[in-house]
Amino acid sequence: MAISSVSSGGSIDVNDIVNKLMMAESRPFVAMQDKEKAYTAKLSAYGALSGALGGFQTAVSGLSDPTKFKTVGASSSDPAVLTASAAKDTVKGSYSVNVTQLSQAQTLTAAGQASTTALIGSGAATTLTFEFGSITGGTLTNGAYTGAAFAQDATRSARTVTIDSSNNSLQGIRDAINKANVGVTASIISDGSASPNRLVLTSSQTGETSSMRIGVSGDADIGNLLGYAADGTQNMTQNSAAQNTKLSINGVAISSPGNNVSEAIQGVTISALKIGTSTVNITSDSTGAKTALNNFIKSYNELNSTIAGLTTAPKASEGKSAGVLLGDSTTRNLQSSLRKMFFTPVPGMDGDISSMSQLGVSFQADGSLKLDNTKLQKALDSNLEDVSKLLSTVGSTTDSLVSFVSSTTNSTVGTKNLVISQLATQGSAKGSVAADTSITKGVNDQLSLTINGVTSSATLLAGNYSAASLASHVQSIINGAVGATGASATSGTGVSVKQEAGIFTITSNKYGSTSKVGISGSAAASLLGTQTLVDGLDVAGTIGGAAATGSGQNLTGNAGSASSGIQVQITGGAIGERGTVNISKGAGAQFTELIDSFLSSKGTIPSKNAGINASLADIAKQRVALNVRLAQTEKDLRRQYSSLDVTLSGMSSTSNFLAQQLAALSNLR
Repeated sequence: MAISSVSSGGSIDVNDIVNKLMMAESRPFVAMQDKEKAYTAKLSAYGALSGALGGFQTAVSGLSDPTKFKTVGASSSDPAVLTASAAKDTVKGSYSVNVTQLSQAQTLTAAGQASTTALIGSGAATTLTFEFGSITGGTLTNGAYTGAAFAQDATRSARTVTIDSSNNSLQGIRDAINKANVGVTASIISDGSASPNRLVLTSSQTGETSSMRIGVSGDADIGNLLGYAADGTQNMTQNSAAQNTKLSINGVAISSPGNNVSEAIQGVTISALKIGTSTVNITSDSTGAKTALNNFIKSYNELNSTIAGLTTAPKASEGKSAGVLLGDSTTRNLQSSLRKMFFTPVPGMDGDISSMSQLGVSFQADGSLKLDNTKLQKALDSNLEDVSKLLSTVGSTTDSLVSFVSSTTNSTVGTKNLVISQLATQGSAKGSVAADTSITKGVNDQLSLTINGVTSSATLLAGNYSAASLASHVQSIINGAVGATGASATSGTGVSVKQEAGIFTITSNKYGSTSKVGISGSAAASLLGTQTLVDGLDVAGTIGGAAATGSGQNLTGNAGSASSGIQVQITGGAIGERGTVNISKGAGAQFTELIDSFLSSKGTIPSKNAGINASLADIAKQRVALNVRLAQTEKDLRRQYSSLDVTLSGMSSTSNFLAQQLAALSNLR
């Protein structure tokens, strides 16, 4: 009986067996890689979709902007004489304009100096105070006034410049004035005389109320060079007088401090360029609306093209696979929601136009949009206001002293009643006795100020004033001290000073609970006596019956209420019912809300991405776990097959021994 077949003939190939078994055990890695590839592709696709949707959102913001829907434009028959621009809702018409004088700034020239660098005076600290106003009456001879009066412009702040030993040369004075930005430009000219260097001061603003008065406190030589008052000492010479632009519109005389004349025709700004005549025509202007809508259509079609590429059907004949987002519910929902909005009437529209399809917007076979420009132009020509309401967010009020400011995406459309229980007020300090109109240096010329929380100090110019002129001077000095210059002096940061029978009232130009006035110092008692201080109050009331919060003159609907985010400004009137506020959210706002629902941090696409990233993280964990398991499996297999190899090797040796013994027995026979 032969048993040689029992032997393996040698050791088995453990590595080959284990490697082949491990290949079978590692098949889950392939499935993981396939899933990762699919998830990564979907993340990339959602990124492309988000990018296209973000681009569309930019175009939508243009569609939502009511300023894009300017209803009129202005043109000039002779642009060399004047140009014109018109604001929204300006009444259309034609106006004959005759420009007879252009505005001009006052220029003053100081006495000549032999050198621009030689020191002037002792170098003692000297304050130049610049005030601005009107020069009236008197006669002007060789640049000097006789018998003239100066009326300070109370709306402009007095500004100061300090001259001392560091800058008391002609060049130093020039540079100090220019650096201080006080509303005056300083320069030096040379007239070729024995003392040729002359300091020239030019008011930065044109117009009759921009004449300068220059007070000098300190060094006498500086005062003798620069002190100037048309109604007093004139150490400088006037080279050009401040004057207004003068023109007539349809025969009505108009005077303006600058060459830009605003509101002579309501909503129109005329820029006069030279003396002459021109006709200003106010006509419809739909350029902004057409541009915004065409940009919107273009951007939507780019979004549609992106979606089409991401959802394309497979074409085996062309070797094209399916789009990554084919059949994706998020993408389908986005497409259907967008398309629906083009045909759904906008809530709150009570005019003839209520949906974008009425503007000539229609879908083509490939899902892109087409704009019928003829239909659009007809709608713009016949009813631009309704087109504006359809596309942009519009707010309106019925009370002339209530204006719509803004709304948010949380604001609801419709008409809401406005009830005011408290009007906004201004902080003030009122005097108890008539002001002392004689200001003496070092006696009653100092003011310590706290205006709307801003602390500063000011020095009044010594002199004898009338009550009215002192009130103007105090207002100018205070506004200069607290940094309230130009428009800011009347828009909130400055004060107004009024007098009645000599009793002064200093009132903050700001409204609300932060409007406060505090006055102290040596001049306070002589100006006001015992003060009565009153702090400002915020407006209070309800919008649509819901609570609202006041800040100054602005009232805003509280978050979570039906009037959330609606803000109006109440500039006067009485407490009680103040008409209604109407909010119409156009298609632009609705598209914005839809896009936000997909792109915001808690939107659909970020949520999808978060889910995909979680799945990728889970796969990574599974891979780590599988690697651990496979390492153990390989270890076990190698141990088992190595043991088997040893066993088989032993059996092979035994088999060989038996075979030898049997062979030996056979030989004995």
